[in-house]
Amino acid sequence: MTTRTDSLRYDISRLMKAGSYHDIVDRCHVELTLARRENRFTVEIIALLGLAAAQCSLGHFGFARDYVNQAVESADTIRSVGLLVDALILRARIAREGYLQTAEAQEDYERAVNLAFEAGDMRRYGRALLGMGEIAAQPGESGKQAWRIIDIARELNDEQLEARAILLLANAFIRKGEHSKASDGLLVALRKAQAVKDRLLESVIIGQQGLALAQHADSFDRGIQQQLTALEVARGMEAVFHEFMRLHTLASTLMAAGKHSDALNYLDEMLALAQDVAHKPYEMYTLGILGQLNAAAGKPASARRYFALAVDAARELAHPAYEARYLYALGAVYQAQWDFKSARAQYKQARSLYLSLADGRNATRVRATVVYTYFLAFAARILKLMGMQPSES
Repeated sequence: MTTRTDSLRYDISRLMKAGSYHDIVDRCHVELTLARRENRFTVEIIALLGLAAAQCSLGHFGFARDYVNQAVESADTIRSVGLLVDALILRARIAREGYLQTAEAQEDYERAVNLAFEAGDMRRYGRALLGMGEIAAQPGESGKQAWRIIDIARELNDEQLEARAILLLANAFIRKGEHSKASDGLLVALRKAQAVKDRLLESVIIGQQGLALAQHADSFDRGIQQQLTALEVARGMEAVFHEFMRLHTLASTLMAAGKHSDALNYLDEMLALAQDVAHKPYEMYTLGILGQLNAAAGKPASARRYFALAVDAARELAHPAYEARYLYALGAVYQAQWDFKSARAQYKQARSLYLSLADGRNATRVRATVVYTYFLAFAARILKLMGMQPSES
């Protein structure tokens, strides 16, 4: 006989696949109220997780974080390892998708991996590994995790997990420039997503197929069209993060093709979306991309302005990793204009932030750039003596 717990889990999963996030919110609010009245702690936690997942998809990240933190605390209190792993995985997703906080997500994913492995819960172990693979800095690491998860998913006969793992593998191939392998993997992933009737996952895969197609001139337009199809699905489902990232992918694809004015249209939509949901992290991220576009388009004054706004937003959000990234980008714009003193000032601030984050790799990289500016400044003086003036900013 189906229990109330099983029924609620099933309904949340079914509605998530269909993109019916408002229905989840309505159902889980009722279940949460009843569960608290009846002291049914497991149902309470599942309702909290349903609310958090739905609110994250709708772009209400503050609500999502509050619900998932309650779920983590409650699962810890009743010593439910399974529910705690579910809550940690979801909290990592909210940190990553909502707040662009990779380090925080990494901590929760690692804890979830260890707990699931110790409990012998291979399904949750695979889901936690999937998150680790999605945030991995190197495509090789993502690919390695993907193969592990594919094996787990096949043993469990979990087609949805397998589809997501194959998507992870295909994305790793895209990052390495192996687009033919990526296309093969995406086709398999798409069939599995369709088999489990996961509309959002299906649209994400279609969008990534478009990204792979857009890498070749003869299929560029078809690739853009597929990305637009994925964008419309995300919009129709009110899946804010996926809408935002699809806009970002479209803009990046067009920027790489030198179509800066077309890319700007999608960046304007990104900024409008960030402001519509009143979400400062998305606004910060978009300002940074606008800086990149203007730098690539040969508009240094505009690039400096956008990067400076991105730096300010990152400081307001207390997001030092992004602040350092945008300071470095700002320095690069100054350097390209032969303003080496201003460039070094930005680079040194970026290096200090990386050191405070114990990010030795990036701190060393920035230090090398600072040293390089001294050589460039010396070369510029020689050119000036020879009557060759650098470009004006």
